[in-house]
Amino acid sequence: MNEIKITYIANAGILITGAGKKILIDGIHSFEPFGFSPVPATVLNHIIAGQGIYEDIDYLLFTHCHKDHLNMHKLTDYCLLNTPQMLVLPKDGSSLENITGNITFLDMELWAEKVIHEEHDLKLIAYKTIHDGKEYRDVDHYVYQINLLERHILVMGDTDFRRLELEPLLASQSIDILIVNWLFLNNRIGRAFINKVNPQQLLIYHLPFENEDSYNYIKIAQSDLKRYESEMPKTKLLLSCEEFIRV
Repeated sequence: MNEIKITYIANAGILITGAGKKILIDGIHSFEPFGFSPVPATVLNHIIAGQGIYEDIDYLLFTHCHKDHLNMHKLTDYCLLNTPQMLVLPKDGSSLENITGNITFLDMELWAEKVIHEEHDLKLIAYKTIHDGKEYRDVDHYVYQINLLERHILVMGDTDFRRLELEPLLASQSIDILIVNWLFLNNRIGRAFINKVNPQQLLIYHLPFENEDSYNYIKIAQSDLKRYESEMPKTKLLLSCEEFIRV
């Protein structure tokens, strides 16, 4: 079937499936900072054991090595039980070098673009960007573009949408599905970037689960979406673990 399924895990964790391929991005973590949600323990155990929808994941990608996106110990556990075709993470994750397998440590110049994998019906591209927040300027951060079944998916992680370099790097791409941190929706510059990319579908993530939303981030995002809905493409807030859309 010529269909792609995007499953939300937690925070910025997503699983993309299609053409017999499975791509997990920022999906192995258990840290709960700043009012956001970790991967639920049961789901994390299923991922590590390769059970259910997490069986035979082909590609593991990580935008950066912050604890709310990557748990190194849990990733080590995963690699002891599973053999993904490719594991991609920034160079500051190099403590995993003792693990066998096809591991790619990204070490690119800022604002550079690199094709990290290409085969029939699938192309994986990494772009080096800057993490949002002045205190995180030294964090290696990557945006990923997944071209699968002739659809282009852009996954933004925690990138700083205020940087002028971002628009010429990414807004010129032909993007069908754009996945962004909820702060893009909350900021004029972020919304302008969304409109420049002009995807068919916008997915908003990096929100807590509804029962863990102690800072009312969801209400803010919902209010922003209602206020700016006429300016936005078709938009969905990702709020529940393992909810999915088909595209």
